[in-house]
Amino acid sequence: MKKKPGLQISPEDAELFREAVAKVQPLDQEARATPSPGQARRTPMQASQRPAKGFLYEEGELFYRADLSKDIIKTLRRGRFQPCAEIDLHGQTVAEAEQSLLRFLTAHTDFSFRCLLVITGKGSHSSEGYSPVRVAALDLLQSQSSVHAYCWARPEDGGTGAFYVLTRKFRS
Repeated sequence: MKKKPGLQISPEDAELFREAVAKVQPLDQEARATPSPGQARRTPMQASQRPAKGFLYEEGELFYRADLSKDIIKTLRRGRFQPCAEIDLHGQTVAEAEQSLLRFLTAHTDFSFRCLLVITGKGSHSSEGYSPVRVAALDLLQSQSSVHAYCWARPEDGGTGAFYVLTRKFRS
C-alpha cells in the first residue's frame, strides 16, 4: 500500500494502531451460514408495492425523482411554486390521514406540474415524541408515481411541520 504524499504518521500513532489491532483475528469462513437448497426465497414485490424510484435525503426531508431537473428542485425548495391547494392532517389518525391524503392527491393531479401544501405537524404534542401521521404521509408520498418531489415548506407556510409536494400525472 502506497502512502499518500505528505501524510506522516508519528511513531506513537503507529504503535497505538498496532496495539489496537493486535488481537484482531479473521472471521471463521466455515462458520458462515449457507441457505439450504429448499429454503424459500422472498417473492419479488409487485410493481404496485414497490416504492417509486427517487432519492431521499434525510437532511431537510427532500425527496425527488431522478428525472426531475435540478432547477425545479431548487425552485421547490425555495418555496417559489405557489401551492394551488393544501390539506391539513392535524388531529387525524394514521389511517384517516392516509385516506385523506390519497383522495387529495387524486383530486389535484393532472398532466401539468402542481405544487400542493401538505400540513402534517411536527408531532410536538404526540406521546410518541414524533408525528406518526407525518411518517405515514411521507411514506405514502414516496410510493405515489404522481409525486415527483417534496420538501419542507418555508416557515410562513408551516416550516418543518409542512411539505411542498410537486405532482404530475404520468402519461400512460
